Amino acid sequence: MRGRRPGVTALVGVLTTIGVGTVAASEPADVCLEVTPGVLSAPEWSSVADSVAAALEPRGALFPDPQVATDDALLVVHSGHDGLARGADGCLRDGFEWTARFGRDFLEAGADQMLAEAPTTPGIASDVTIEWYPEDARLRTTLVFAGPLDIPNGRCWVDDALTVDAAAGTVVASGEEGLETSPFAEAACGRFFDHLPEGGAGEQAVTLLPRSVVLADATVLRFVAEEVLVADDAVSVSGHLARD
Repeated sequence: MRGRRPGVTALVGVLTTIGVGTVAASEPADVCLEVTPGVLSAPEWSSVADSVAAALEPRGALFPDPQVATDDALLVVHSGHDGLARGADGCLRDGFEWTARFGRDFLEAGADQMLAEAPTTPGIASDVTIEWYPEDARLRTTLVFAGPLDIPNGRCWVDDALTVDAAAGTVVASGEEGLETSPFAEAACGRFFDHLPEGGAGEQAVTLLPRSVVLADATVLRFVAEEVLVADDAVSVSGHLARD
């Protein structure tokens, strides 16, 4: 994941009209949301799809050309990054009413795009990577940078250890920051942290989709998280639905 920038930008962009079509593919999509068939009515599921579309609007680096496909219980998002497959495989985990899945390739492509859009520092070469630690349910977003003759140079990172707050029914990320730099290079890491207002890759993933949706009858449908899983190829959040 290479670029020529010292950091990454805030996620900005405008969502164009989303085409909603029939789900028909057999490999993972960039983002998947699946519920147990029958737990939501067609109007309720439509409200969920509309809320997902609205959540994508400020995330232009993650979704340069977003497209959504849906059926009665499965919604998938294709981000529009070059080179990523347009899959639509399901993601619901056994024992839960809903699962949201965020693909590794998708998150890494988004990090590349954010790096490409970051403010330029002439002569500084940068590389952003996402390291995956499934056994710890943790992702590390790391920037490595170097100037001419390796001056200045360094690395900085955001660790997102993902856990479920059972009382709130949400997933939280530790967001711990660290750096190792040459003298006078801390400013590059400061810009890196400043351009991650939504946190590192782990936090951006688990806070991407709406946690609640207001239905047509003013009922609030909540996606209550019970499990977060970091696998080799994706981050998944699962739980049950509640109405307030």
